[in-house]
Amino acid sequence: MSNLSLPSVAYEIPIDLVFERSSDGRYRVTSDDIPGFYMAGSDIDAIQGDLDEVVSDLLRHNCGFIVSEIRWMPTLNDVKQHLQKPNPEGRVRYIASGQLTA
Repeated sequence: MSNLSLPSVAYEIPIDLVFERSSDGRYRVTSDDIPGFYMAGSDIDAIQGDLDEVVSDLLRHNCGFIVSEIRWMPTLNDVKQHLQKPNPEGRVRYIASGQLTA
């Protein structure tokens, strides 16, 4: 019997996150692609700092998907800069796409 193991196959899945800033300055991040995902607060840096861990944990617990890498397009810094621009309607909405590798 051989001790060889089959190589694991990496694959990617796309997800979209919807970033919103309301007129009172609070941020909300949601996604239809991640069951149970919802983040909100007044500090976008704190939200973005926890984002990869929250996305990874929810996908592991709810879908059995083990995330090894997340690439955000555009970058989270670009999203932050966009959200901080003034908007006459008072609400800013931005969609970021992620590629998750497992």
